[in-house]
Amino acid sequence: MRPLALAALTSAASIAQAVGIDYAQADTSSTATTAVVVSALSPTNAATPSPLVSASYARWHSGEAAGIGYTYRWALSNQPQAWVVGAGVGANSFRNRSSSNEDDEAAVSARAQSEWFGPAPGGSDYALVQAASFRRTWLATAQYAPVGVPIAPEWTRYHERDYQATTFGVRISTGLPRWFLRIGVTRAEGVSRPYIGVAYNAF
Repeated sequence: MRPLALAALTSAASIAQAVGIDYAQADTSSTATTAVVVSALSPTNAATPSPLVSASYARWHSGEAAGIGYTYRWALSNQPQAWVVGAGVGANSFRNRSSSNEDDEAAVSARAQSEWFGPAPGGSDYALVQAASFRRTWLATAQYAPVGVPIAPEWTRYHERDYQATTFGVRISTGLPRWFLRIGVTRAEGVSRPYIGVAYNAF
């Protein structure tokens, strides 16, 4: 099984590079599933960050939300910690999956984000805050990667008008460049459940 899994990841990495995907992540638990794909429109670095196009999806017991967007980014600083901000537009949808009378929605949204990343004691760190006008959606995430250790802790908070969740987990190197396994716990609506996922990061 392991050779098959490695072959599958290698093939997926080749496909991701061929179609221009720079970041992809998918997680699932017994109650929720999330996915995101991000592509940079040009070569990017901390001093001259590229605009991004992205697509996201979230599904939980009472609803599901999807969106695509464009974000223009610019650097406010890059030494020693980089600070990159962005603003853009998106198209979003929400579908009600519960017995309530809440209507499905679709609308154009404004979005903004801020990123911080760079060296940290014993490793490196990354933090991201994103917000969109559609259904008061926002996301915050923080990661710390110790030098020489294949496991990195992560924290994420997701907020949507009818659904909020906090995840605590770790990102584990698979041994293949840019590919990570993600495991941890998601807490939503007062209940904690384990999740598992995979991430590809070419940034």
